Amino acid sequence: MDERIEALTELFRNTAVAHHEAYSATDGDDPAWPVWYADYLSPRLPEHLGTTPGKEELTDLLVQLDQDVKAGNGGDDWAVYYAESVAGRYG
Repeated sequence: MDERIEALTELFRNTAVAHHEAYSATDGDDPAWPVWYADYLSPRLPEHLGTTPGKEELTDLLVQLDQDVKAGNGGDDWAVYYAESVAGRYG
């Protein structure tokens, strides 16, 4: 795995932790989690991608990636899958 994918994977894992902490009262349950993730990730992604994805586009991509993972098409590690997918799309 290259350094950029490793860094993005770590970013997605950290985002999941931050989200769970923000929604600790509901044990991380948040039906609008893709919007929260997009808001959290938007200022952090340019460092890794060299571009700033639009929040709506990023939200839509997160929904699609979640559906892929739930359907069993995301590999063994959701964070790696998200990192590779986002890097492939924007990198």
